[in-house]
Amino acid sequence: MKTTFTRRHFLASTAGSAIALHLAAPAIASSRLTGTGSVVVHFGGGAMGEAQRIAFSEPFTAETGIEVIHQPGISAGVQRAATLAGAPKHDVANISGGSMASFTSEGLLIPLDYSLWEQKDIDSFEVVPTGTHYAPAMLYSMIMAYDTARYAEAPKTWADLWNTDGFAGPRSLAAGTNAADGGTWEIALLADGVAPEDLYPIDWERALASLARIRSGIAKWWANGAESVQLHLDRQVSLGSAWNGRIDGANDQGASIGKVWNQAIMQWAGWAIPKGAQNVENAQKYIAFMSRPEAQAKFSEHITYGPTNAKAFDFIDAERAKLLPTAPELRKLQFVQNYEFWNAVDATGQTGLARAVTEWEKWITAK
Repeated sequence: MKTTFTRRHFLASTAGSAIALHLAAPAIASSRLTGTGSVVVHFGGGAMGEAQRIAFSEPFTAETGIEVIHQPGISAGVQRAATLAGAPKHDVANISGGSMASFTSEGLLIPLDYSLWEQKDIDSFEVVPTGTHYAPAMLYSMIMAYDTARYAEAPKTWADLWNTDGFAGPRSLAAGTNAADGGTWEIALLADGVAPEDLYPIDWERALASLARIRSGIAKWWANGAESVQLHLDRQVSLGSAWNGRIDGANDQGASIGKVWNQAIMQWAGWAIPKGAQNVENAQKYIAFMSRPEAQAKFSEHITYGPTNAKAFDFIDAERAKLLPTAPELRKLQFVQNYEFWNAVDATGQTGLARAVTEWEKWITAK
């Protein structure tokens, strides 16, 4: 399968209003980011958290004098509920592209202050443009991870995760309540023979029937990215889904987890400030700092997630760039997740995101 990954594809696969390009922003000097006090930010944990600490948080504090308080990341559903209650968990939230449109449409985010940005950085967000209420944070892929010591031949497609005879061993996938983020619905259909271009709208019944065939072999439905890889490190699973950067982070520490890029799901996430945040001014500065190409390049040095500011590639080693999801040889093996579908309301009156939760909870609790 060959998929051309372009800015146009991302624009087509994301709810239109959620990616409005913010153009009216004067360039200013970086010294404007100095301040006092603190800011509570989403912390990814594991390899992502370490990359965030090194590339963003420590340099930000050194430059601005603002203390960064890392608060563990939470699901979009929990963040939404907390924000609606007037007590968001973070001043700076990390929200997946699949969930971003629902946050913006419900008025749960504070507009970003682009006067703190350099105009050249705003202009360099080419794949996913900056939005009124969020800044694209990173590009990453949901891929198949496997135990290289267990299998003489590497799996090639998601169907191999369902092939318990050819690839014996316990498996893991994201819980279906992760909806778009976990990719499990698309994975189940791909394993059942659906072509990437025919995945949407999701056939819920067919996806669950596919998952039913592998359910007894699932050791754990994982809840977050750190857990997805930890299951492999603890030898609890031999095959499973995981984000590419999490796998590479573990391998950099001595693990030997294999990766299958074929049929990978390209995704993105953004930084945003929830309504009710306590340290809005410092949150604005933290997001502006993370938009800089030098900072994004350092982030990609420590975890193989692609930068959203294209100028970051001026500071990334060519060999390192080949490992990122946006590398041409990897890009053509993947497809872009359809965020427009996930945010559209269907005949039941639910968005795809809400429908996934409804369908999953009925299925997972059924005897």
